[in-house]
Amino acid sequence: MSIPSALLIDLAGVARLAGVRRAVASVWRSRFAAGSDAFPQAVSEKDGAVRFDAQEVAEWLVRTGHGNNADALADAAASAAPPGFSFTEACSVAELEALIALIAHVDDMDGMTLEEAASRLDPHDNMLLAEVAAHARRGEPWVEYATQLVDAAYSPSSALTLVARRHAASLRSTGSAGQLVDGAIALVVDLTLALVREGDSVRLEASDVSLASRIAGELGDDVGIVLPDEDHGRRVRRRLLVDGGWLAERGEAAPRLVAVARVPYRPGEHVAAILQTVDEVSLSLRASDVAVIIGPARALVDPLGPANEQVRADIIRSGRVRGMARLPAGLVDSAVRESLALWVFGPRVDDESLADRVTAVADLTAVQLTAAARADLVSDLAAALHGGRDLRDHQFRFASFARTSSLQARSGSLVAPQAAEQVRVDPDVSELPALIDLAADGVRPDILPVEFLPAQHDVPRAASVPALIKARHLRKIQGVRVDPDLIGTEGLIVVTQWDLDDPVSIGRSRVDQLDFATRNPNAQLTRPGDVIFRTSPSAAAWVDVDGSKVVVAPARVLRISESDPGGLVAEVIAADITGATAGPGAWKRWMLRRVAPQAINPLRQALTDIATARKELETRAARLSDYAALIVAGATSGAVTVIDTIHAADTATTR
Repeated sequence: MSIPSALLIDLAGVARLAGVRRAVASVWRSRFAAGSDAFPQAVSEKDGAVRFDAQEVAEWLVRTGHGNNADALADAAASAAPPGFSFTEACSVAELEALIALIAHVDDMDGMTLEEAASRLDPHDNMLLAEVAAHARRGEPWVEYATQLVDAAYSPSSALTLVARRHAASLRSTGSAGQLVDGAIALVVDLTLALVREGDSVRLEASDVSLASRIAGELGDDVGIVLPDEDHGRRVRRRLLVDGGWLAERGEAAPRLVAVARVPYRPGEHVAAILQTVDEVSLSLRASDVAVIIGPARALVDPLGPANEQVRADIIRSGRVRGMARLPAGLVDSAVRESLALWVFGPRVDDESLADRVTAVADLTAVQLTAAARADLVSDLAAALHGGRDLRDHQFRFASFARTSSLQARSGSLVAPQAAEQVRVDPDVSELPALIDLAADGVRPDILPVEFLPAQHDVPRAASVPALIKARHLRKIQGVRVDPDLIGTEGLIVVTQWDLDDPVSIGRSRVDQLDFATRNPNAQLTRPGDVIFRTSPSAAAWVDVDGSKVVVAPARVLRISESDPGGLVAEVIAADITGATAGPGAWKRWMLRRVAPQAINPLRQALTDIATARKELETRAARLSDYAALIVAGATSGAVTVIDTIHAADTATTR
C-alpha cells in the first residue's frame, strides 16, 4: 500500500508511527544520517520543526525493521499531514472532519462537486456544508488525505477520533479545558445514562466534543439529543452523522431535559467565568429538568475568594444542587495535577424550604476511579437526585449529606470530610407508625414491642453539640492521661479510643484505683449514662450504663444534665456520633437529635430491653456456632459418627 507523497511528518509523528519515544526517533536521524540505509532527509522546516516525506519514512521503517509497527506504510497517514495543514487550526480541523463525514456517506460523487454533494447531505447546513464550501474555496487537496485517514484508522468514526485526539494534543496550553481521560468520560456518561428516562431529551453543551460524542453514542433512539448551533455542536453532529446517531429536530421540546456541560468552555477561563457558565446552565433549567456539570474542583467545591464565593452560594441557594463530588487528580491530559468535580442539579421542589434541603457530598480525592468506584458514585448521586424512598433506602458508599443552607454559608471546601455536617435522612413522619408496626411483628418472638400512640407531637429540634453545651443540657469532659505501666487486670475499668471499635473488649484493661487516684487526683470517673466518644480516626461512641470507668485521652465524655436533659437520650447521642464526620474539632459540627421530655425514660427502657435481647441472641448464636464447630471436628477426626436419625426413622416406619 502506498500513501500520498505530499504527506509530511515531523519527528513526533515518526515516533507515533513507529511506536517509540520521540527521543528514539531523534537518535535514528543522527545515527543513520549517512550510508546505504540512511534515515530520510528533511524536506521542509517550519518554526524550527523539521518535516520529512511520510512515504519515505514509512518505507524506511519497514525496510530496516526499526520501531514496533510492521504496518507503518498502512498507518502513515494517521501520523502525517499534508503541506499547509495544521492540527492547531480549528478551521482546518473542521474542514477535515467535514470531508471525512462526507466520504462516509457519499460513495460516488456522480459528477457532483464537493459543495453539491455536501448540500445534498446537509441541506440546512447543520454540520458540514459550510466547512466543505470553505475547503473548496481554499483549493487544498485534502480529500485524498481524508480518504487515507479513514483507511489508516479502519473506519470514518475512528478517523474522527484520531483527528480529535491530534487536535487536542496540538493545543499545549489548554489546561483545565484539555482532553478528559477515558475514566472521566465514562463517569459522566454513566451518570447521564442513570438520570435519563424514556422520552427525555439530552442537551449537550458540546465544548468537549469527545465527551458529548460518547454520551450521544450511548443514548438509545428513544432519547432525543439537543446540541448548540456553535462550532462545537457542529463537530458533534458530524460525529453522530458518521456513527448513525439521531438528533432532535429544532424546536422540539421534550417534557424533561437532561443537560450535560463541561466547564471551562474555553482554555484560560478563570473561576469567575466558569461559575457564570454554571449559573447560566442552572437558570436555563425548567422545573422538571436535571443537569450534570463537570469542571475544575477549584471552582466547584474548593475554597474561593469572597466575590466568587458569593456567586457560588447564589447558585446553591436555588436548592437544585442535589449532589457534588470532588474527583481525584489526573483526569485531564493537559492538567494532570488538577482535580475535577461533579455537580448534579435536580428538579425544582417548591414545597420544601431551604432549611429542609440536603445535598449529597463526596470526596474521592484519594480514590482510584475504577469501574466499581464509578458505579458506586453514580449510584450515590442518582439516589440523592431522586430523593424520597430512594434516598432513605440506598446504602451510600461515598456520599454523606450536608444541609444545603450550610453549604451555602460555608467559606471553605464544600466536600472536605471535616467540614461536612452529618444529616440523617429519616423516613417520612407519616410513614413511621406503620413502619414501627411492621418492624414490631418481625421481633415479637424475641421481645415485647413497645406501646405507642400514632398521634404526632412536637419535639425539640436537633441541635449542635456546642449549642447544647451552652444551654447547659450537656457537658463535655476531657479524658485523662494514664501511664501505660499502670495498666493491668485488676482495679478500675479503663476505656481507650480503640475500645470503641469493639465495646465487648471493654473491661479487659484496668488500673489500680489507689495508684490512679494518687497520680490523677482531679480526674473524674464516668457516671451511668455517660457517652464516651472519639473524633478520629473515625467518629465512634458508646454508652456506659454502669459508670465508674476511667476514660483515657484522646477519648472524651458527653454527660447529659440530670436536672435539664433538654430531650437528650444517651443511646441516641451515641447513634448520632457513630459514623458522623470525623477529624479534629469535628464534634463542634455534630447535630444531636432530641425527643419530647415525657418520652425520655420510656425510650431508654425500650432501648435497654432491645440491647438485652440482642445480647441474649448473640450468646445463643455463639453457642450454636460452637456446637457446629465441635460436630465438624468430631466427624472429621473420627472421634464420633453422626447418625442419620431422620432417614433411619423413615426406614423403620416403612418396615
